[in-house]
Amino acid sequence: MATIVLSTAWTQGSGSTFVCTGGPLGDVLKRFAAAEPRYRHRIIGKDGEPFRYYNVYLDGQAVPRRGRDAVLVGEETTVHIVPPLAGG
Repeated sequence: MATIVLSTAWTQGSGSTFVCTGGPLGDVLKRFAAAEPRYRHRIIGKDGEPFRYYNVYLDGQAVPRRGRDAVLVGEETTVHIVPPLAGG
């Protein structure tokens, strides 16, 4: 099973590590959102597709926003989802 790691800013003290089956990145994110509905609004838009505004890393490597549809997540892959940070 692939490991999904969310930012603790999103999980607010609850667990931040989850498991999901591998496959195309978009499908993995959709399955994760279906399995963990409390995070759906952060991961999936009203159109049913994953948002592009957050950063995604596979095994520590950044995944470009425009290339996400072509990325495959392996069963041993760790996927980090990092929200955008604002500051001044």
